[in-house]
Amino acid sequence: MKTGIRAATTTLAAVLIFAFTASAQTDGAESKTLNHERTFKVFESSLQSDIPGIVESTIYTVVLYKNRFPDLDYSRLGNELDEVARDNKDVAISYKARLASMYLTYSSNIQITPVSPAVDHEYLFRQIAEQLEQKLLAAHID
Repeated sequence: MKTGIRAATTTLAAVLIFAFTASAQTDGAESKTLNHERTFKVFESSLQSDIPGIVESTIYTVVLYKNRFPDLDYSRLGNELDEVARDNKDVAISYKARLASMYLTYSSNIQITPVSPAVDHEYLFRQIAEQLEQKLLAAHID
């Protein structure tokens, strides 16, 4: 079972790396927009996967993509993440999807620091959760 999840996660990573590479090599604003569109479609498709490892790694990659390209419109990915958070049976994936959705909404208030190589994806979600707790929830106490 773990081998299948690892293979699926590796395949997704390869697709995303290809999408990032293709995006970096294009010229002109129109081509970059088109590549972002393709990448968003891959994200949407991957978030709807029945394989938990693909969904989880896609959530992580969406957060990194938002950190790298903050000015893009992530509203439809936010909707997909909300759906994953609401409908996914895995509590950990639902929680990460909710954190990622909140990051897409409140990214101007949250500063994440990606680690390379990222052996453990949990660190990124801990950063988001801690900052949401400190900045947004503490604001309601005052």
